[in-house]
Amino acid sequence: MVGSAKAAPQTPNKVRIPFWMRLKAWWEGYDLSIREKQAIPFETGDLSQDAVRYESPEWLSKRLEIMQEIWGKGMAGPGDAAYILKLVKPLALDPAYTVIEVGAGLGGATRVISEHFDIWMTGLEADREVADAGMELSTMAGMAKKAPVHYFDVDRYEFRESSIDCVFSKEALYLVEDKKRLLAEIINMIKPRGQILFTDYVVAEDAAKKDVQAWVSGEPVTPHPWTQRQYEQTLTEARLDIRIKEDITDEVYRIITSAWADFLASLRGRELDRSTSDAINEAVDLWTRRTKAIESGALRLCRFHALKKEGEKMLSDW
Repeated sequence: MVGSAKAAPQTPNKVRIPFWMRLKAWWEGYDLSIREKQAIPFETGDLSQDAVRYESPEWLSKRLEIMQEIWGKGMAGPGDAAYILKLVKPLALDPAYTVIEVGAGLGGATRVISEHFDIWMTGLEADREVADAGMELSTMAGMAKKAPVHYFDVDRYEFRESSIDCVFSKEALYLVEDKKRLLAEIINMIKPRGQILFTDYVVAEDAAKKDVQAWVSGEPVTPHPWTQRQYEQTLTEARLDIRIKEDITDEVYRIITSAWADFLASLRGRELDRSTSDAINEAVDLWTRRTKAIESGALRLCRFHALKKEGEKMLSDW
């Protein structure tokens, strides 16, 4: 299935305050979704329902604790276990496969995939604090050997040639400056007839420079985003067989807004200490900028699935 780029997330004809504005306003004490209930169809869930809180270990930093409260236990970004399994379905994984996740975060997806398909899978994460926490969570889950999470230097890491059946990555490549080098290493690592499946933030071809800059300037790590066309061109030049190229922005946008609605609901009546408040404030600022960029149409999300053809020297011409 091959998809094409879509327009920004569809909105009803009724007057609606953008989610990024409501998110920021709620945290600052003004719940616009309630004040304008008749004008704003609140599509992200009932805020009166308390979300289940995740009780984190004492060693986990507040940043990582809040990350999991928003996205779910072991998760560092949008998407629960069901969503992860839906994403990787085209890989048709089985226990004979070896799999690597590039940009594993806290290892939630690595553990979900490993457990569901009974496979040995390694998560690689470029943020050392997150990688260490992810490894600890895998250890606590009894999956230290079957689904470990390791720190790796994204700019220097070299993979062993033709050693892995599948590579999975979820919203991680946009942070890599030299994507050509990393993708070359990944493709070189995949066995003949192996697969790569990834999702990533991309910049729309017609994005306004000011909207892109507003997003980039507020990220904790400077992004180096490509367009969807750049990814397609690079995979094609590597002579991969592209099976899926699709815009998944609308689906991920719904996941983001729903998760935040549940998280904000869980804060009602809850006393917050300074470190927790600071961590939440940092997360609100981050996702306010991201959802604003998505709603403007400047920032999109795409999914690619490609196969490495048998018997070809993929990178000989690079």
